[in-house]
Amino acid sequence: MDRRWRAAALLAAVAAAGLMCASCESEAVDNPSGVAAPATSAKPASAKVTFVGDEFATIRIEAEDADEIVSDDANGSIKGKVMRVAEDEGASGGKCIWIPDLAGTPTPGKGKGPPRFARAVYKFRVEKAGLYTFWCRRKWLDNCGDTFAMRFDREGQPRKAETEHIFGGSDSKPVRWAWSPVYNEGKPVQFFLTAGEHVLEVLNTEDGPKADLFLLTNDRDYVPQGMEN
Repeated sequence: MDRRWRAAALLAAVAAAGLMCASCESEAVDNPSGVAAPATSAKPASAKVTFVGDEFATIRIEAEDADEIVSDDANGSIKGKVMRVAEDEGASGGKCIWIPDLAGTPTPGKGKGPPRFARAVYKFRVEKAGLYTFWCRRKWLDNCGDTFAMRFDREGQPRKAETEHIFGGSDSKPVRWAWSPVYNEGKPVQFFLTAGEHVLEVLNTEDGPKADLFLLTNDRDYVPQGMEN
């Protein structure tokens, strides 16, 4: 039996017993090998879905299930104005997170109005420590509105390019829902995730894109397909 079907069967058995596995998060900084540095977090984690098989673990997160979505500009909080939950019939569950066109970007002179910063926050728990690949099922407006950034365990800290990882942009033709990892020199980056609680932030870089699902897997050869449900 395929190991992913075994993992799904295990999850069903756990859910039937009235238990739900928690999910995860992590921290990272690129290095020449494409492997990110270890990270830990003491922040509390909310329950998310984790499939744990004999060998591999996969964490699947609905983008609209953020613990918090916050947007800020030079005048203070503008919650929900830049990044928001939106309906899309092509998304899992019919919903996604979206940055509308001209809603604003963190780069001066782009988008509409002053620089605007947006982030969706996800708290998770890792059950199996190891190297994980981050994937996002996303859709884009055009080649100038097709990327997000992500970072681990830096909630409340200022945005810095060296602590953020851009995803999208390299595979944005034609416009469609598709899976993209964080790349480094053409290869998916692996993040080392310790067992325990972590915080993921998905941040704006351009206006126009949508994010439907996030997937973390310690199977380095796995490429997500469809809605992964």
